[in-house]
Amino acid sequence: MCRGSHSRGRHYWRGHHHHGRHFGAAFTQFPVNVRELDDRYELDLFAPQLSREDFQLELVGRTLTISISTSKEEEVELGQWIRREYRPRGLERSFSLNEKIDLDSIKAAYAEGVLKVTLPKHADQVTMRREVDVS
Repeated sequence: MCRGSHSRGRHYWRGHHHHGRHFGAAFTQFPVNVRELDDRYELDLFAPQLSREDFQLELVGRTLTISISTSKEEEVELGQWIRREYRPRGLERSFSLNEKIDLDSIKAAYAEGVLKVTLPKHADQVTMRREVDVS
C-alpha cells in the first residue's frame, strides 16, 4: 500500500502517528492492522466505545488521514450550580498511499468497535491467482 519504514519488500505502508503527540501518551497511537489481499488493502482500527460520527477520513493527494474527535460530557455539581465540562479528545493518523490504490473507491465502515477502511487496488494491479494442475 505504501512505502514502509521497515526494509522488508512486502511492507507497503507507512503510518505517521506523530500528530497525536499533543494529547498525551495514551493518545499518541491507536492500533491499526494492515492487510494486503489480492484486490485490496484493509486497515482495521480498533476503537471501542466510539460511534461512527467520531471518525473523519480525509484524502489529500495520496495521503489518507484518519481522525478521531469526541467530546465527553460530565455534569459537576457545585452547591446550587451545575455546569457541564466538555473534554475534547482528538487523535489523527496519516497513511501515504501508493499508486496501486484506486483513490475514488476507498470505503470505510464502523462496526463492533472496529473501523474498517477498504483500499481497493486499480484493476491492472490486482493479483490473479489460480491453481495449476500437475500432470
